[in-house]
Amino acid sequence: MSSTSNAVVPRQPQHQVFLNFRGDEVRLHFISHLMRALMRESINVFIDNNERLGNGLENFFQRIKESSIAIAVISSRYTESKWCLDELVEIKECVEIGTMKVFPVFYKVDTDTVREQKKEFGDRLRALANQTKNSLRDSNTKRKWKEALQFVANKKGEKVDENSDEGLAIEKIVEGVKKMLGDISIEVPSARLSELGSGGNEAEPETLSDESPVFGIKTRIKQLKEKLLFESGDVTRVIGVVGMPGIGKTTLAKELFDECKCMFLNFMFLDDVRQKSKAHSLRRLQEDLLLGLQESNGTRDIKKALVVLDDVSDKRQIKGILGGREWVKNGSKIVITTSSKSAIMGMVDDTYQLHGLSDSDALRHFRHHAFSGNVEAEGNFSKLAREFVDYSRGHPSALKLLARELRNKDEIYWKDKLGTLANSPSNTIQDILRIPYDELSEQHKKVFLDIASFFRFENENYVRTLLDSSADNVSEIRDLADKFLINISGGRVEMNDLLYTFAMGLDSLATSSTNTTSERRLSNHREIIAVLKNKAEATKVRGIYLDMSEVTKKMSLDSDTFAGMDHLRYLKFFNSHCHRECEVDCKLNFPEGLEFVLPEVRYLHWLKFPLDKLPQDFNPKNLIDLKLPYSHIEQLWDGDKDTSKLQWLDLNHSSKLHSLSGLSRARTLQILNLEGCTALKTVHQVLQNMESLLFLNLRGCTSLKSLPDIILVSLRTLILSGCSSFEDFHLIAENLEKLYLDGTAITGLPSTIGNLQRLILLKLKDCKKLQSLPDSVGNLKAIQELILSGCSSLKSFPEVKKNLKHLKTLLVDGTAIEEMPDILRGDQGQTTSWSHCELCEWPRGMYGLSSVRRLSLSRNKFISLPSSLGYLYHLKWLDLKHCEKLVSVPMLPPNVQWLDAHGCISLEEISLPLDLLLAATEHLHSTFIFTNCTKLDQVVKNGIVSYARKKIQLMSDALARYEEGFVLDVLIGICFPGWRVPVWFNHRSVGSELKPKLRRHWNVGGLTGIALCAVVSFKDYQAQSSRLLVRCTCEFKEEDEPLIEFSCILGGWTEHGSYEPREIEPGHVFIGYTSWSHINRRGNIKGCVATEASLKFHVTDGTTVTNCAVVKCGFSLIYAPTDADHSLSTDMCSDVTSPTNGSGTTNVRVSYSQKSREVSNILFVAPSTDIEIIEEVTSFTASLQVEEEPKETDEKKKLVSVTNGSTSEVELGWHVDNNKGCFSFLRCLLSSWLGLGRERSIAIE
Repeated sequence: MSSTSNAVVPRQPQHQVFLNFRGDEVRLHFISHLMRALMRESINVFIDNNERLGNGLENFFQRIKESSIAIAVISSRYTESKWCLDELVEIKECVEIGTMKVFPVFYKVDTDTVREQKKEFGDRLRALANQTKNSLRDSNTKRKWKEALQFVANKKGEKVDENSDEGLAIEKIVEGVKKMLGDISIEVPSARLSELGSGGNEAEPETLSDESPVFGIKTRIKQLKEKLLFESGDVTRVIGVVGMPGIGKTTLAKELFDECKCMFLNFMFLDDVRQKSKAHSLRRLQEDLLLGLQESNGTRDIKKALVVLDDVSDKRQIKGILGGREWVKNGSKIVITTSSKSAIMGMVDDTYQLHGLSDSDALRHFRHHAFSGNVEAEGNFSKLAREFVDYSRGHPSALKLLARELRNKDEIYWKDKLGTLANSPSNTIQDILRIPYDELSEQHKKVFLDIASFFRFENENYVRTLLDSSADNVSEIRDLADKFLINISGGRVEMNDLLYTFAMGLDSLATSSTNTTSERRLSNHREIIAVLKNKAEATKVRGIYLDMSEVTKKMSLDSDTFAGMDHLRYLKFFNSHCHRECEVDCKLNFPEGLEFVLPEVRYLHWLKFPLDKLPQDFNPKNLIDLKLPYSHIEQLWDGDKDTSKLQWLDLNHSSKLHSLSGLSRARTLQILNLEGCTALKTVHQVLQNMESLLFLNLRGCTSLKSLPDIILVSLRTLILSGCSSFEDFHLIAENLEKLYLDGTAITGLPSTIGNLQRLILLKLKDCKKLQSLPDSVGNLKAIQELILSGCSSLKSFPEVKKNLKHLKTLLVDGTAIEEMPDILRGDQGQTTSWSHCELCEWPRGMYGLSSVRRLSLSRNKFISLPSSLGYLYHLKWLDLKHCEKLVSVPMLPPNVQWLDAHGCISLEEISLPLDLLLAATEHLHSTFIFTNCTKLDQVVKNGIVSYARKKIQLMSDALARYEEGFVLDVLIGICFPGWRVPVWFNHRSVGSELKPKLRRHWNVGGLTGIALCAVVSFKDYQAQSSRLLVRCTCEFKEEDEPLIEFSCILGGWTEHGSYEPREIEPGHVFIGYTSWSHINRRGNIKGCVATEASLKFHVTDGTTVTNCAVVKCGFSLIYAPTDADHSLSTDMCSDVTSPTNGSGTTNVRVSYSQKSREVSNILFVAPSTDIEIIEEVTSFTASLQVEEEPKETDEKKKLVSVTNGSTSEVELGWHVDNNKGCFSFLRCLLSSWLGLGRERSIAIE
C-alpha cells in the first residue's frame, strides 16, 4: 500500500479527456466528429493518432493517469482489441481510487450485451482470451477485462443506436463532459480523502488531524441530551446508557461530561464503579462522589449537579452510591453506564441503548487506525476494510484493535486475518468480551456456549424450553440477553458474528485443554468420528452435531459407543445437503445392537435411525424433543417409559411405523408429526392422555382409515391431508382452529362441525367423494378460509343463515356447485385525499371513514396521527410523503398494503401492525417506503426488519395452503435508511454479487419464496426518472443439472402525476420477498437441482442507474412454517412486476372452454400486482352489465373486461356448463372479489 501524507494535494491533469475506442471501427467518423466537438469547447483531448505506432501500452497508461475524464466508446468490435481492454482496465482502476471519472458511450451495442458479454461482442472477447497463454497471469487479465466491461456498463452514459441522430448524441456527450469538468473544478482537495469511506452516510465532518477522533459522537451526544431534557433546566433526569462491553458507553459519557459540565456548579465523573466496588465499600464510593461534587466548586453546598456513574454492574451499587438522593437538587442530570439492563431497571427515568457505529462512522474509525489517518488504498484494501467493518457490526473497540493489528501489513495478511476471524477473534478482542462472560455463573456459561454451538437463530421459546433451568423464575436466556451476550429479535435468539467467534474460541480452548471439568461440544465430523470410535474420550461430551454429508463411507460401531456419554444433552445426526431419502441407509450401523441410556439427553435428532425401535435401556426422562425422520422404526420402544418432559415428537416418513404405544405418560406433548407414516393404520388410544397436544399431523398416512373416539381438549391443528383411505371423520376436539381434510375419502362432515367456534381454516380440497356439507357449516362464526377446490361431487353449498363476517377466502373451483347463496357481497371501497391541505390537526369524524381504502395525507403539517387510524380495517393505501413535521405514526391498520413516508424527516416512531393474523389472506403484497426518514433510530429500524420477517413467514404459511395449481404472486418490499444487512439473512456479502452454496433439494420441503436484501448507496444519485427499482438477477447452475434463471424485485417506487424526482440520502436498506410459485410456474423445477447460485443486484429506472450502487447484499430461502416448526424457516423468486398499459384500466381475462354436459370447474387466480400498481388506486367508474350469454360451441375463448381504475392484469380459467346459474355465480363472485360496487362494467363477450 502506498504511503501518503495527511494532506493530499491534487495534481493538475495534463489532458482533460482521454478517448478510449476501437480505431478500425469508429476512428474516421464518430470519433473524429466527437474530437472536433470537444476541441470547439476548448476541452483538451488526448487521442492516439500520433503515438500508438511508437510507444508501448505503459505510455497510454500514463496518459490515462494524467487525464480527468475518460470517454470509453464501446462498439461491437471493441473486444477484438487487447489495447482497448487493457486501457479500460486502467480507466476502471483510476475511477475506483477517485482520480478520474468515466463517460461511457455505447455505440450500436446494448448495455446488457456489454455487461454480460453476450452475442458476437462476447464471442470476440472469448476468442481474444483464447489467444493468450494459459497462465495464472493471463487468467487474471481475462478476469480484469470482464470486470472492466461490467463496470463501465453500470455507469451512466450515452447510447447511440442505428436510429440515433449522431450529431445530437455528440452534443449530449460534450455537455455531459463539460458538466463533469465543472464538478471536478469545484471539488475541494480533501474530497478524495473519502474514497475508503465511500458509500457511508457521512455524519458531521470529523477532522483526521485529531489524535483520536470520536466518529459519530455528536449525534449520540445530541440524542442523549434529548433523553436528559437539557432544555428543561429545572427537571431532574436519571438516564441509563446500556450496551455491550466496548461499544462506547464510557466514551459517550465522558464526551457529554466534558462538553456540559460548564453548565453546572457541581459535577463529578465516578469511573469504573464495577471494579472499585470490589476493592472498596459502597459507602466509601458515596463519600468519594459527594466529596468530588463539593470540590468541583469549592464549597460544601451541592447545587444542581451533573453526575456520571460509569460501568455499574448491580442495582446495589446505584442504591449505595446515590443513597436517598436527598442531595440531588432540581435540574440535576445523572448518567449511569452499564452492560446489564437489569442493573438499572427501576432505577432510571429512561434508557439510551448504544448500538454499534454506523457503517460510515465505522469505516472512518477503522481507516483512521489502520492507515494512520491516510485513506488511499491500493488493490482490494477498500473492500477488505468493509468486510472487517461488517464482521465487527460497528463495534468501535474491536475495529480499533483490528485496525492497529493490520496497520502496515500487506493484502495477503489482511485476507488471512479475515479468514481466521471466522473461527476465533483476536486475543485483544477476547479480553474485552470476556468481562461480562467471566461474571456469569457456570450454568450461564454453558448455556451461552450451547447457543453458539447449536441454537443460534432458533425460536426463543424453543431455546428456553431446551436450555433454561427448571428452577422457578430462572431464565438463563433472559439473563444473557440482559448482558448483551445474545439478542432476542423477532422471537429468535441471535448472536452476532463477533460474539459467535468469541464463543467458538472459548469452546475450542475448553475442548483442547486438559481441564477434565470442561464439557465438549462437537460439530467437526473427524473429531466426532474419533470420539465415537475411542469411547474413552466420550465421557465429557455435552453435544454432538454430525453432518452425515461429510461422512464419506459407512461405519460399523460397537454397541457400547454411547455407553459413557452420561452428560450428553444434544445429539443430532443430519444431512445438510439432503434431508430427504436420497440414500437408502444411515451411514452409522450397529451390527451388535445399541446400548443407549443417555439419561441427560434433551434433544435427539437422528435422520434415518437404523433400528426398528429405540433400545430398551434408553431413558427419555429428560427428553424434550425427539426427531427420527425417515427412520426404520416400527414402534418407539417396548412398554411405557417416563416421557413426562417430552414436548415435540417427529417421526415423519417412518414408513414402517405401525404403533404409537409407549406414550401413555406423554401428557406434556404439544407437537406430534406422523406425516408420511404409510404403514400406520390406526392412531393408538394413548392419544387421549395427551392433554397438552396442540398439533397433530397425519398427512400422507395412506393406510389410516379413522381416528379413535377421543377428545383432545387442547388440539388446535389437525392435518389429515392426503390420507386417501380415510373415510370416517368425527369430531375429536372442539377447540380446533385449523382442520385439513383435503385429499381424503370422506363423503360428508358430521353435523357437530358447527360446534367448532374457533375454526378459522377448513380445507376440503380434492375430496372427490364429498357430496354435501351440513347446514351447521353456517355456524362457524370464526371461519376465515373455506377451501372446496376440486370437490367434484359437491353440488350445493348450504344455506347460510348467519353472517360469516370473518370469511375472507372461499374457493369453489372444480366443484359441481351451480348457484351460491348471497354471502360474498362487501362494502363499496372509498377514496379519500387530503393532500396539500396543510392540515395541522387531524380531521374530526375518523370513525366515519371505516370503509376508506385509499388515504392521501402528503405534504401536511401535523405532528402525529390519531390512534383511531388503526381501526380503518379496509385501508390499503396510505400516502404520507413530505409530512416534514410528522414525528410518530400510530398502529397501522392490519390490511394496509402500501405506505409511502418519503421525506418525513422528523419521523421517529412507527407502530407496525401487530395482529398479523388479520392479514393472513387479505393481501399478499406489502410495500413500506421510509426513504429519507433519517431520524429513525436503530430500535425502530429493528422493528421494521422484524415486521418484514414476520410478514414473510406469514405469507409463507398462506402460500403453503394453496399448494399446486394456485399461482400467487407475492411481493413484500420494505425500504428504510441504513447500511446493514439484517443478521437473519443466511447468506450475506459485501458488494453487489452473492454466490451461496445451497444444500441439495433446496427447492422442496415447503419452499415458498426467496428473501433478498440490498444496501444501496445513493451518494452520487441524481434522480432522472419517476421510477426506481432494486432488482436481483438469480442463476442456479451446476454440471449435469438444469439451469434455473429468474429475476426478482426487492423494492422501489414510482411517482405519479406532477411528480418531483426523489432526492435520496446516501444509504438505504431494501428487503424484498417473492413467491416460489411464480418462479416455478411451469412446475418443471423438481428433484435434485443445481446448488451453485449466483445473485447479482442492481438498481434500474428502466435503464441501468449508474450514479448509485449496491454495496451489500443478502439472500435466504424461505420455507413455510408449521405449527410444529420451532426452528428458523430460512435456508433449510420471480419478477413480480408486470407491464402496465398506462391507461388506468384493469383487464381481467377470463377464458373458458364449453363442452356439452361438462361439469363446472372454476379456478380463481389472485391479481398479479406491480410494485407501482399498489399505488395506483383511482376512482371506480362504469356500470355493471352482463352481455348476452355465449351460444354453445365445441370450444370458445371469452374475455371479461373489468374497468376499476387499477393497472393489473390477471387470468381466470374454468370449464362451465352453458347455464345461467354459472354466469350468475361468476358475476356475483367477480363483483365481490374485485371489490366492485354498483358502478362497474363486466362484459362477457
